[in-house]
Amino acid sequence: MIPLELLSLHKSAPHARVWTPVFQDELKQRGNYRLFENTRDWDDRRLAETVRGADVLVTAWDAPALPASLADDPGRLRYICHVNGAIRSYVPRALVERGMTVSNWGPAPARRVAEGALALLLGSLKQLPAHVIAKRAGEWRVPRPDWSGSVDGLRLGVFGLGVIGRAFVEFVRPLGPDLVGYDPHLTDWPEGVRRAASLDDLFTDCDAIIIAAGLNDETRRSVDARRLAMLPEGGIIVNVARGGIVDQEALLAEVRNGRLRAGLDVLDTKGKDWFEPDDPARQLPNLILTAHVVAANGWNAALRGAAGELLDFHRICLDNIDRFRAGDPVEHAFDIKRYDLST
Repeated sequence: MIPLELLSLHKSAPHARVWTPVFQDELKQRGNYRLFENTRDWDDRRLAETVRGADVLVTAWDAPALPASLADDPGRLRYICHVNGAIRSYVPRALVERGMTVSNWGPAPARRVAEGALALLLGSLKQLPAHVIAKRAGEWRVPRPDWSGSVDGLRLGVFGLGVIGRAFVEFVRPLGPDLVGYDPHLTDWPEGVRRAASLDDLFTDCDAIIIAAGLNDETRRSVDARRLAMLPEGGIIVNVARGGIVDQEALLAEVRNGRLRAGLDVLDTKGKDWFEPDDPARQLPNLILTAHVVAANGWNAALRGAAGELLDFHRICLDNIDRFRAGDPVEHAFDIKRYDLST
């Protein structure tokens, strides 16, 4: 069997949490593996020429965007194995359209993100930030209104029922909420979740909303001022998907005036998931900000990496490379519909 030509490109140095020594050793066992650093300033021609010499391109968060010219002339390239999640920043649509095999980590982060969504929901529902502020200020009770509540019986909506939304449903179901879901593209509906006919119906029918949908033309700014106004006083928005799904200024206005609460792992702030140090939003007692890390397993991963273990997304990537080499279909592959609905 002719060895595979494997390639990874990195805008600067390889991200240490992804490109661990054990993962790179596994790639080397599967073919002739080359790694290029500091490609940030490469032009499209150089990028394309380098990629055309590989059978498999392995990409991650630190990869440069691929030139669209590869769709017309991919050279040897037959498979792009993305180790992480979102691919649209790296892989042009035309490549998928022309039949290039492209995959990502599939369900790898779903349980961690769902766990983070549940933490943000509980933190908001129990008003943990307000309690911390009150105790540090010498007070014992939180200021009125005291909206502390329970998941039990909560009318809880889930916007987006892909792998993350489904994992969240499995986590939260034992706590006894009245679950309602909205996902117009889903046919295999999860048990125990009432189906909302529209996004308006979801917001009208719920006290708290978990956002777990992909960011695309259909969902961008779909959680706007009109829909936020449908939530009751004390209502909760938790976003563990992408900041661009929410009209951020409209949400912050509702949080500032005290009508709504929010737990945000993601923001829509000039392309970054953070507020400036002096931004007043950082001080709001009814807002929890987690800086896009609810899916992080950094501490756990560091311990496991130090022990020479592969992480879940490494195993998915390596298994798919083995499938590709054997001529079998890879898992978590993209077609145009999935590409267009994905972040």
